[in-house]
Amino acid sequence: MVTMTLTESELGRVLLTHRGVQWIIGTKDDPYALLVRAAGDDPHRLGELIRERGLLYRSSADAWVTAHHEVAAAALGDPRLSVRHPDADAPAAPDEGEQREPMPWEVPALREILPFDEVFLTAGRADCERVRDLLEPLLGGKALERWRPAADEAVRRALAAAGGGFDLRTEVADPFAARIVAELLGVPQEEYDRFAQLCRGAAGLLDATVCSPHLRTARELIASVEGMRSLLTGLIARRREDCGDDLVSALLAATHEDEVRSVCMLLALVGTELAATLFCDAVAELLEHPAAWRSLREDPGLAPAVVEETLRYAPPVRLVPLYAVEDLELAGTAVAAGSQVVVAVEAAGRDAAVHAEPAAFDPARDATGERPAFATGLPTSLPAPLARFLTERGLRVLAAEAPDLRRTGPVLRRLRSGVTGAVIALPVAG
Repeated sequence: MVTMTLTESELGRVLLTHRGVQWIIGTKDDPYALLVRAAGDDPHRLGELIRERGLLYRSSADAWVTAHHEVAAAALGDPRLSVRHPDADAPAAPDEGEQREPMPWEVPALREILPFDEVFLTAGRADCERVRDLLEPLLGGKALERWRPAADEAVRRALAAAGGGFDLRTEVADPFAARIVAELLGVPQEEYDRFAQLCRGAAGLLDATVCSPHLRTARELIASVEGMRSLLTGLIARRREDCGDDLVSALLAATHEDEVRSVCMLLALVGTELAATLFCDAVAELLEHPAAWRSLREDPGLAPAVVEETLRYAPPVRLVPLYAVEDLELAGTAVAAGSQVVVAVEAAGRDAAVHAEPAAFDPARDATGERPAFATGLPTSLPAPLARFLTERGLRVLAAEAPDLRRTGPVLRRLRSGVTGAVIALPVAG
C-alpha cells in the first residue's frame, strides 16, 4: 500500500498536487474535469454538457467519458471493462537494484496512493459475480425480509432519540444503517458504537477513488479501513470457534477468510454509506416534491418506486470509472487497453432519449431495467440489495412516524464528492 511508505508531508504533497492538476484541467471548460473537480458547478448542467460532447468523448482528464444511457449500459455490461486496472494483475517488475527517484512532476495515480484493495472495491467482474452468488441467499429479497422488524425498530429508535428537530443524516440515516449492518454481520453489541464510528470515518471512500481528498480526510479513511479490518478479523476468529446465525458465519462456510473479511468490509464501509446516502437523497427529493411525499404518506407501498426513481434521478453512485482490460470498440470509438472509460451514471439517468421529462422526479414512471449505479459485475452491486432494503424500510417508517416532516435548512453535501454527491446534513422537523 503506497500510503504506508509515504510520510505525512509526502502524502499531503501528492494529494495537493492531484487536486491542483484536477483544478487546472477544469479551467479548460472540460465538463468531466469540472465534475471531478467538484467545486460548486451545477453537476446536472455538467452532465448535459458531457452528453453534448458526443456518445463517447475524450476528456482532457485522460479518460473517455459518456453520459448517454445506451452507451453507459453497454460499458457497464462489457466484460472487457472493469473497475480493476490491468496493471493490478501484472507480474511485478524484477528488482534491478536501486530504483530511480520519481521526478517532482511524476505523481502516482490515486489507485496507487489510496488503493483500498482490501475493501473489495477493485475486485474484477468474475470475482464480483461469484461473490454475488454467495451473497444471494444472505442478502436477496427473501433473506432480507426477516430483518424487516429490526430495521423498522431501528428507524423508530433513531427518530425517538432525535426529537422534534434533527439532522436526518447524522441522527437517523447513519445510526440506522450502521446498526442493521452490524447486526447482520454478527458484530457483538458491545462493539456497535465502534463499528458505527468506523463507518462514519470511512464516509467518502468511494469519492476518494476519483477525487483526491484532503490529507486529514485521507488519514481518517486509512485509519477507519484499518480499524474495521481489525474489528472484522477478531469477529472472524470468534466465528471460526463458535459459528453463529449471521452473515460472517455463513460466508466462512463458503469461501476463504481473507475474502470474507474483504467482502464484509465492503458491506460495512461502503454498504452503510450507500444506504444512508440513498435514504437521504430520497427524503430530500420527496420534501422538494410535496405531491410525491403526500402520495407516499397515503400509500407506503410506493416506497420501492421512490427508491427506484431516486436511483435514476439522484443515485448514490454518480460516476463509475472503468478500465479497458483489452483493446475494444465502444460507441464506434477505438478504446486501447489500459484506457479509462468513465460512465456519468447520474447524467445517463437523465438522458431524454430514454426517459420522458428526465429532469422531473416522478416515482410513478416506469422503472423497468437495471439501475446503472448498481450494475451487475461491479463491487457496488454487492451491497445494493441492502441499500435498497434499508432505504425502503426507512421511507415507510418515516412516512408513518413523521408525516409532517419538513426541511428546516439547506441540504449540505460533502466537498470533493464527485462519485456519491453525498448529503452530509439534512435538517428537518416534524
